[in-house]
Amino acid sequence: MPDYLPPEVKHGTTTVAVTFKGGVVLAADNRASAGYMVASPTAKKLHVLSEKTAMSIAGSVADAQYVIKLMRAEINLFELNRGREMGTSAIANLLGNVLYGQYRRYFPYFIGPILAGVDQKGPHVFPMDIAGSMTEEPWASTGSGSPYAIGVLEAMWEPDLAEEKAVNMTLLALRSAIKKDIATGDGMDVLVITDKGIKKLSKEEIKNSLGTRYPFKE
Repeated sequence: MPDYLPPEVKHGTTTVAVTFKGGVVLAADNRASAGYMVASPTAKKLHVLSEKTAMSIAGSVADAQYVIKLMRAEINLFELNRGREMGTSAIANLLGNVLYGQYRRYFPYFIGPILAGVDQKGPHVFPMDIAGSMTEEPWASTGSGSPYAIGVLEAMWEPDLAEEKAVNMTLLALRSAIKKDIATGDGMDVLVITDKGIKKLSKEEIKNSLGTRYPFKE
């Protein structure tokens, strides 16, 4: 290991998911870290799995990329065989089984995903750990900056949020992590998932929502 890295290289990030009336907001920063080094300022941590389901990644990038490819392949096979869309809840169960199966082999995928989406039962947020344990929550955050984001989410979330308020709340939670966690930063990616599909917010839309609280210099 180089002298500027700790003996065990630690990876950091912050991902946030928030449900609102009719959908989910999923957000993450763009910094990939390796110890105290910024490995990449343009990392993509939000990945679309199907028409109305996406997942965020935290942890080992290689493990996450493999799991994403595997999930997309399994979802495509399901839709080809069944002739219908795979719901978010079913995708969450599939991901939990994939993670648990590998965990039982004593070589787990070192990732902390959040699966988010909308199906016939409404909006869903499923945070998971490396063993595939899964709970459904109204909001969730993972990664090294999550303690800072959770404080904002805990204080601001309420049932049946409007989409605009949910987007603003998600961005404020991510901003809090960016300001306080050295492994979180460099940019924001935001997906809004509704029954109509998945929309990625532009940089201008993010800046308009945060106003003077936008954390990056031009």
